[in-house]
Amino acid sequence: MKPGLTSAELEYCREAALKSGGLFEFTSRFLPAERCEEYLALYALVRTIQLIPSAHVDDEIIWAKLKWWSEELAAQPESVSRHPLLRALWASGARKKIDNSLLQGLVRGALSCIDVAPDSDENVFFERLAVLGLTSIEMELALDEAVIDKELGRYLAAASGIFAFLISFGKDRPPEYEQIPLNILAEFNLSVAQLKQQPADLAQVITRIAGLGLSWFSQGMAGLDGAKQRRAGKHLRLRWEMEARSLLKIKKNAAGFLETGIRYGPMDAWFAWRLLRQSSNFEFRNLKLEDGYAHM
Repeated sequence: MKPGLTSAELEYCREAALKSGGLFEFTSRFLPAERCEEYLALYALVRTIQLIPSAHVDDEIIWAKLKWWSEELAAQPESVSRHPLLRALWASGARKKIDNSLLQGLVRGALSCIDVAPDSDENVFFERLAVLGLTSIEMELALDEAVIDKELGRYLAAASGIFAFLISFGKDRPPEYEQIPLNILAEFNLSVAQLKQQPADLAQVITRIAGLGLSWFSQGMAGLDGAKQRRAGKHLRLRWEMEARSLLKIKKNAAGFLETGIRYGPMDAWFAWRLLRQSSNFEFRNLKLEDGYAHM
């Protein structure tokens, strides 16, 4: 544990970031041991703020919470934060790498998620997800002092947004039916009310959206093949590969996904281990394949 970081703060970050069965709970096992605390603090902060708009409370409370976070994030380093996540962000070393504008962008993104109207088509869907997701990507890149082309980042942010959106239909949290683009509903001649009553139709829509996410991943990942780009985001690259892998599973068997959600098991561990072994651009902590997966 890094100096200044308490066990209570670290445990708070674990509870906030490491959702059981979640993707980060899986990918964090492949982080270099000396970087884990930075990533835990960052993912805990991002997840905490991103969940605020979906809380079942009055909008006034949501606005108040986000205003409080905006003020806390803008506080000077020497001020004593009232929240363990921010104390952990500073103590882990992550905060000094992240610009204030990115932190405030996280709050602005959460504000934009309050009472969102359905997107008219997939182009508007893309723009919304790209804007929402790019900030957290840039924050993680900042931890590695890395940069990728912004347009590639937009495609990857939108694709990651589709992954997060679809996961809500797999028993992870309340499904976001209202966020399905209207043109996709029209394509299948369906309404949200009908989708809630007809799982077979929902599976078709899920398949369609998963294919859209894979297309955006393809466009974003293809641009990372340049020598400079491939060095960007060691953990991000693994996360993107796993999200794309999950979207492919969803596209192939949307009905099964709706029944069981996404689960990460030994074959996913093998995929991640092999990916990291093959890439000289990842700092890999030399895990053996069986390490940490005996329970899976």
